[in-house]
Parts: sequence; C-alpha cells; structure tokens
Amino acid sequence: MKPTSIAVRPKPRSVCQLCDYIRGQSTRQGRTLRTSTLIRTTAPLPQLRPQLQPQKQQRVGSIVTSRPASRINTAPTKDESYNSGAEAALEVANAQKAINAILTHDQVPSEEATLAALRACESAARRLTNRTGEPPPKRKDDTTPASALLSLDSRPTPSEALSKPIDLLSNLAYKLLLHPPVFISPDILKTYVITQALLERPSTFPEVFALYATKPVPQPSTHPPRYKTPNPRAARAAIPTDIANLALGVALATKDLHTALSIIETSFRAPAYRRNKVLRKAVPPLLGAAFAPLAAYTVAAQLSSYQETMDPALATKIAFAGILTYVGATATIGVVAVATANDQMERVTWATGMPLRERWLREDERAAVDRVACAWGFHEMWRRGEEEGAEWDALREWVGLRGMVLDRVELMEGME
Repeated sequence: MKPTSIAVRPKPRSVCQLCDYIRGQSTRQGRTLRTSTLIRTTAPLPQLRPQLQPQKQQRVGSIVTSRPASRINTAPTKDESYNSGAEAALEVANAQKAINAILTHDQVPSEEATLAALRACESAARRLTNRTGEPPPKRKDDTTPASALLSLDSRPTPSEALSKPIDLLSNLAYKLLLHPPVFISPDILKTYVITQALLERPSTFPEVFALYATKPVPQPSTHPPRYKTPNPRAARAAIPTDIANLALGVALATKDLHTALSIIETSFRAPAYRRNKVLRKAVPPLLGAAFAPLAAYTVAAQLSSYQETMDPALATKIAFAGILTYVGATATIGVVAVATANDQMERVTWATGMPLRERWLREDERAAVDRVACAWGFHEMWRRGEEEGAEWDALREWVGLRGMVLDRVELMEGME
C-alpha cells in the first residue's frame, strides 16, 4: 500500500484572471486620481500654467503656426517709400521742364504741346496724391466720444514735404494758361481742372473760366504772335457743364464758399452758357415745330385719298387742321410741364413771377446754387432753416438778388 501524500490545496482564484487585473488597476488609478486631484486643488494657479501651456500648443499646433501668416505687415518699407518719392520728384521735374519750355518762348505753341505739358503735370499730381493717401484707420480703443466729435470737421491735410511740390505744380499749370501765346481749348481746360482738382487748389477756377471766354486768341504761325479778340457771349465760349460741375465739387469739398459762388457766376450764369443751351436743347425742337406744318399737310393729303364722303381738298384741310391742333396742344402741355417741374428742387426755388423761359434757361444755375446750399446747411431735413452766421446770410442774400428763394417757408417740411 502506497503512502498517501497530502496535497496542499491552492487558494481559490477567480474564474477570469483578467477581471482581477482590471480591478487591481482601477483601484490603483482611483487612488492616483484622488491624489492628483488633491494636488491640483491645493496647488496655486500660477504653478499650473507652465504645465498646461505646452499641452495647449501641442493640440493646436497647426493653428498656432498658421496665425502669423495673417498678420504680415503690409506697410511699405523705407526703400519702397523712397522709390515712390523719387518717382514723384522725377515726374514733378519733368512737368516743370515741359511747362518752362513753353513759358520761355514767345512763339505760339501747338495745342498738342500744351496738352502734353498739362498731362505731365496731371500725372505728377496723381503721383503726389497717391503718396498722400488716406490716414491709417484708428484702433477702436483709441476712439472716444470727444475725439469723434472733434474729428467731424477735420480734413486730412498734406504734410509740409508734399505741400511744396503741390503748390509748385498748381502755380506752373496756372502760369501756363496765363501765358499769352497759349490758346485755351476745351481739352486744355478740362485737363487743367482735373489737375487742380487732384491738388485741391480750386481758387483759380473763376479766373480761368473768365479767361476762357475773354482771352485773346493767338494766330498760329505768326512771329511775333498776333491776337484776335473773341466774343465772350458766343456759344463756343461757354464752359462745358461737366467741367463746371467738377470745379464746383472741388470748391465744395474744400469748403470755399466764395470760390463756389464765383464758379457759378463765371460758368452757369454767363451769357455764353445760355446761348449754348439754346443751341443744344432749344433749336432742335424749334426746327421740328417749323417743319411740323409741312409734315402735317403731307400726311393730311395722304389721308384724304382714303375717303369718298367729301371733296379731297376739303378732307385735306380738315385733316391738316386736326393734326396741327393735336401737335400744338401736346407741345404746349410738354413745354409747360418741363418749365414748371420742381421735383428736383431741394432748398433753392424760383421767386414768384419768374417767367417760364427764364426758369428753363437758368435751371442749371439754380441746381448749382442748390448744391451749395445743401453742402453748407444742415443735412437733416428737420433742422433746415436753423442755419445762421455770416456765410449763410451772404448766401441767402446772393440767392435773393438773382431771382431765387432759399428755404421758402411754405415749402419746408411741416409748414404746408
């Protein structure tokens, strides 16, 4: 009989050893988590920032690295500004050389040479104004209610370094048009106005407009030059409407009331401008009215052949009278409607008793004065009529002396 050996029974274990392992790990992690939580709650905030900062940058690394690309400084460097300044100085020198070449000679220059010199001056003016540019936008934290109120009437002015070449170009262009052998054509006048508008120097516009109509015309190929006295009341001596409006806009932008009214006086109020308007807008309808009887008689003779109830001669007379009556009545109503239209008027209206012919002839003048009144007065509708001051009183008197009324009471809002 074999001796029996007593085997030691092992300690019972769980069926799944993985469960025991997981339970053990969760217990350790719980203890570690409670310990780390306690440490984090008791640690001061400044000690945690150095630990969290690298993790935050690591998670959004792609975003952080792409941010500097949108913050690239687009301001011109010193070399670029120097190059632009050198180019502007070169263009100013070229314009000065071209104009001086005409001023130093007594011969009559061609229109192409004068126009080329003025266009060189215009190109230099554009270069200078582009260098001036607009002021950089202010930051939101720098804007206060006081600064916003104080900046309402402020206008960006060029620096002293730019004011000298601007004044030089303005004087050169002005001297060129004053030069006796230079003939002022419409293209030359337009280029001059554009140049001075870029330079914001409108003070010479009234004198140049008057010179455009009264300056003696030099005869080409004459030495010494011989001159012909022009007719300042001729239609060709009128200032074009677009040029006059451009000059008036520059005067209003620079807040020069005297220059603005002088521009109206030498352009829209000139007798040459009224004659030009009659030739452009009144002569074609008048020619049509003159040929209307002949056209009406021709149509009436053709219509009389389509009837058999009366004599053809009598039918022609009746049709002729009917066509003329219809055309005459329609034309009269149209003329009255055009002459009495007042929807375009804002602050300046015609005085009582102004003839319809005068209203039609001077409508452009009234519209220009209306622009001046709207630019100088309050922009709010409910504040109109409250303006005061020496300039406003002078404007009201100037308007009244020319058959117009500024702010007629019965036409103001709430005064019907």
